[in-house]
Amino acid sequence: MPSRPRHPKTDANQSAMVNALRQCGLVVLDVSSLGGDCLDLFVGDPLGGGWLQVECKVDGGVLTPGEAEYIARYAGPLPIVVARRAEDVLIALKRIR
Repeated sequence: MPSRPRHPKTDANQSAMVNALRQCGLVVLDVSSLGGDCLDLFVGDPLGGGWLQVECKVDGGVLTPGEAEYIARYAGPLPIVVARRAEDVLIALKRIR
């Protein structure tokens, strides 16, 4: 399986997304620097108790083969969302509709 570079480049929208989610009171752990096929963020909702794995993508951005394989393998107990904006995460956590 191809893997991401050891120090992957973050998507241009990731920093703004992290800041917006934190302003909404969510816990955001940025694990993008781990590299390999690890997704970008773990996001927790202290009010709802849920956690998500988040892969940040800019509009038009596509998953690498390794990311797609990771999602196919591990989606289930800990939900995964591919987010292009903070609202995608808020919807997945049922914070907004």
